[in-house]
Amino acid sequence: MAKRFKFRLETLLRVRQTREREARRRVAAKRAEIARLDRLDAQAEEEIARTQAALVADQQGRIDPVVLQRGRVWIGHLRRAMTLRAAQRATLQAQLQQLLAELRQARTQTRVLEKLRERRWAEFRRARERQEQADADELARQLHGFDRNAER
Repeated sequence: MAKRFKFRLETLLRVRQTREREARRRVAAKRAEIARLDRLDAQAEEEIARTQAALVADQQGRIDPVVLQRGRVWIGHLRRAMTLRAAQRATLQAQLQQLLAELRQARTQTRVLEKLRERRWAEFRRARERQEQADADELARQLHGFDRNAER
């Protein structure tokens, strides 16, 4: 019976695959954070547009300076919040770039072991096929020799 294929670095490969999955998870979480900030900015842009439209609509008749001031203060607040989110987004982008570099490194380390396992599997398969062929040849020689001895 032929022996089973055993890759001695299988445990290390599993550890590296786990690291790669964890790196992918961290990248996805960072991207989700950035997307959340983008959604908040889009909502703020819509709110600014609605507020400006409401202020313009209110000015058709008489102008109420208190309402106008409140609207301008609200728009200013929304724009400051967007500026803060832009700075936060830039920080998250830098962190994302670092996480992507870590992911590439983890993927490379994992891929190295996967390639090694594939090469070892191919070597094992070729050795097994050679052994099976040698066994078949030996059996054929024995049967042929047996037939010769039976003819005599």
